[in-house]
Amino acid sequence: MRAMQERVEAGFARAARRLGMIGRHYRILDPLKPLAALMGSPFLCFDADAGFQMRKPRMWARPMVYVLSDAPSLRIGDILRQGECLYFVTEIEAFRPPLCVACNRRISIFGMRGVTQLHVDQCPASVVLTGKGEGSHSGMPGAMRAGSYMLSLPALPDFCLVPYMQIIDELGMRYTVDSVELSQNGTRAILSLQQV
Repeated sequence: MRAMQERVEAGFARAARRLGMIGRHYRILDPLKPLAALMGSPFLCFDADAGFQMRKPRMWARPMVYVLSDAPSLRIGDILRQGECLYFVTEIEAFRPPLCVACNRRISIFGMRGVTQLHVDQCPASVVLTGKGEGSHSGMPGAMRAGSYMLSLPALPDFCLVPYMQIIDELGMRYTVDSVELSQNGTRAILSLQQV
């Protein structure tokens, strides 16, 4: 079984060198410095289709993509960079190309309101609008409901996201964590946009 897996990985590596471009491979060792540990410069090829037919681009607001890579030691939670685009590995299964999340934000995570402790600094993540918010969170009577957002965050060492934590992205948008789903593949959470 292991010999077969090694042959599949060697095939993925050959395809990555033929179809892909050189990128960067990072491992998050410290949530306050997520891109500090460079592991290497592998060839990377991303596609929305696991068959890598390269027929169509990734759909809007659908961050999941597959990757072919010749990196020797990919792990769940690793960050991959190709040009200005960042991705994190969220699933690795035998005989299949790894599944990644395309990142569109860099977020910083603080403690609950009134607590200024910084837990995560400028970490690549996906923040996608999912619908109308459940509450206004603005403190203003009659305020419009803010949108709800789905956060996808890589697995981070020694950190656990919990409801009511505060998130700020690189654009200065502020969010409150409403609910959290934790797994060994990373973290998904529903966020509400803070209006004031």
